[in-house]
Amino acid sequence: MDSLLRDLRHGLRRVVAAPGFTAIAILTLALGIGANVAIFTVVNAVLIRPLPFPDPDHLVRIAADARATNGRNIGISQPELDDLRNRAGVFDGVSALWPVSASLLGGDRPERVEVLVTSANYFQLLGVSAELGRVYGPTDAVPGFSEAVVISDGLWRRAFGAARDVIGRKVVMDTDTYTVVGVMPRDFRHPGETVRGDVDMWGACGFAAAPFPSPPQRQQNFIPGMMGRLKPGVSIEQAQDRLDTLAAELQSEYPTNYPANVQWALRLDGMQSELTNRIRPTLSVLMGAVGLLLILACVNIANLTLARASSRVREIAVRRALGATRARLVRQLLVESLVVAIAGGAAALAALAWLKDWIVGMMPADLPRLAEVHFDTRMVAISLALSIVAGVVFGIVPAIQVSGVDPGDNLKEAGRGLGEGTRERRFRSALVAAEIAISLVLLVGAGLLVRSFWSMLQVKPGLDPARVGFAQIWIPVPNDPSKNPYATPAQRNAYINEVLRRVGQLPGVDSVGMSASNRTPFSGSGVTQRFTFVGESTAPADVRRAQFQVASPDYFATLKSPILSGRGFASSDTAGSEPVVIVNETLARTQSPGQDVVGRSLALGRQPVRVVGVVADIHDDGLDVPVASRVYFPLFQRSTNALTVFYRSTIDPASLNTQVERAIHAVDPTLPVFGQSTMESLLADSVVRRKVVLSLMAAFAAVALLLAAIGTYGVMSVAANQRVREIGIRMALGAQRRDIELLIVRPGLFLAAAGIGAGIVSAAVLARLMRAVLFAVAATDTLTYVSVSFLLIVVTLAACYVPARRATKQDPLIALRTE
Repeated sequence: MDSLLRDLRHGLRRVVAAPGFTAIAILTLALGIGANVAIFTVVNAVLIRPLPFPDPDHLVRIAADARATNGRNIGISQPELDDLRNRAGVFDGVSALWPVSASLLGGDRPERVEVLVTSANYFQLLGVSAELGRVYGPTDAVPGFSEAVVISDGLWRRAFGAARDVIGRKVVMDTDTYTVVGVMPRDFRHPGETVRGDVDMWGACGFAAAPFPSPPQRQQNFIPGMMGRLKPGVSIEQAQDRLDTLAAELQSEYPTNYPANVQWALRLDGMQSELTNRIRPTLSVLMGAVGLLLILACVNIANLTLARASSRVREIAVRRALGATRARLVRQLLVESLVVAIAGGAAALAALAWLKDWIVGMMPADLPRLAEVHFDTRMVAISLALSIVAGVVFGIVPAIQVSGVDPGDNLKEAGRGLGEGTRERRFRSALVAAEIAISLVLLVGAGLLVRSFWSMLQVKPGLDPARVGFAQIWIPVPNDPSKNPYATPAQRNAYINEVLRRVGQLPGVDSVGMSASNRTPFSGSGVTQRFTFVGESTAPADVRRAQFQVASPDYFATLKSPILSGRGFASSDTAGSEPVVIVNETLARTQSPGQDVVGRSLALGRQPVRVVGVVADIHDDGLDVPVASRVYFPLFQRSTNALTVFYRSTIDPASLNTQVERAIHAVDPTLPVFGQSTMESLLADSVVRRKVVLSLMAAFAAVALLLAAIGTYGVMSVAANQRVREIGIRMALGAQRRDIELLIVRPGLFLAAAGIGAGIVSAAVLARLMRAVLFAVAATDTLTYVSVSFLLIVVTLAACYVPARRATKQDPLIALRTE
């Protein structure tokens, strides 16, 4: 122990005695360790850490598919929900999941809230309780909607001022009265999809009475999702086998509802994997990048350590000659490395403590489980572990290399002024080549993402987002249909007409349109539905699929989405006129090749609808997602309760938010107006995830390039300094400046060539893992590889040229006298 303390004191003295080396090493390690801790903290919270519920691996998501037409998540009916509870035999319980918007009354103005309609056993399945009051449970189960509701901590504070007497308070939601029975803890989040954000309110429903069809029918699959908890000892694979059997039984018992050629099936997925599947490739790429960055930092510091150790060769040789064992010297040198590494980890922690809010803030807002990302004591443990590992990695090899000097040979070399032996020079050169290779891998990753982002920005969105704003409206759906003032299409259409008229008359508004949905362009447009052309086979294998949307007559004109053929919607396309639709360019090209789709009729339900126009493709699902076939219905023939008003203005549309809200409330002040924004903001938000990944990768690549340049410069500087006498002789014998420069630069280019060669092979292999995050660019994109290789050659030349230039400016006489 005393020996270790002596080594520690000696190591501290050596570190303090070399402030330049220490500062560079600590900064380099702080970057590598800090990046790893930050990204791992996010990865751990999102991907690795189990969901915060008892036995989270038993929670599963249940969905129904129509495999014959590649239909996924087609919905579940209430009788099927009962089948899963009573016949599957693998669940402790099953709950429906239906995220919806609702209008909450009682405040200064109506507020749109996010509601999750579930079965009464939802909280029981999750194994959670309320922070205040209670959660609803099986005793609250009724055929329709239960009166009991549970609210989130956020809604409790926002709408009720965090009043503890909220329990038992009556609230009006969609004109129906409910009783608040509980408030959930602040950190509770629904582990699944929502409409647009965190759930504000939970309500229990049996889905077997008003406002739902009664009695329930198997063909009415209106429940969008389900969650279940597996019985103890039942694996997902075993449960899936049982659901396959249940699906076959139902097809046999109800052949009319489940035709064999539809291939109706039930599917299970783990709740956590379902929640994080889309973000997993992105976070995996970032985790791999910071791992490479830390390795590069260790290699760089190992190189610096060897360069610094070259000045201690005589000291080490003398100590060896005086009887110091190699193990003793290795331990002492390793302790010095660990002191630097732990200091680097401490610096990383200090930086993260200061930047933690900024780091979380720069993450995409739609990142699953973002609220669970915390920088806590585990971050300290991770930083300490990485520091120790890094210290051993960058310290052990130089320690072994330097401590293995032969006292006789090295004292002779040192006496001739060659402080570094041949083995050390070769090893340092190999480290530089490794730095260049790792830098190339990171630069290629960043380059591919730059190319992907650029390709995405070149995609034509199908509309002009400039000076377009929008506002969303929710028309309540009361449980008692007799209380619904907008129950009929005529009532909804009258409201829509008046809203469009009032918004269109606002100063600065050029045109106004409306869609019957709370989904907006670039954010996804929902699931696909089936259709066929009239006269075609209706066999499942021949059924076509498209996304369905509803638009007002001026919707396309407001967005400046051109009608390519036929006509747009007219004000005369109402409930009493011929049913018509407009299709997008993708549907016309892929579903009706060689035949003009205008004039053809689609078979949808009982009545066919005629195609009257083709509109340009709009990237409703995002710029990086291929445009799906899409069918647009006239708003006045298919009005719904979810509405979005779009308006094009001559001024900044955000400045009209208040006027637009007032105009809508002037028609009906009880309906909530929410989600106001601009199309340009929506477009920017749709690419934010890729932008964040690109920014991080570019930063990592820039650091890697800097470290590679420093490493190359260091090796070339030492090489030039060790050849001072040789350079003096050459210059005295008439060597030209160019000859001396080539003497120093040529080995550096050889190192660059070796590093680039190894890096290209490694990048070609590792870049394949990035395919899931690339867009319109191959993982082996030639332009990227050539550009990155050229950049590294230029940087290497610059790093070699500086010491070469300095060497040519030496006086030959002074160089010859240098020891």
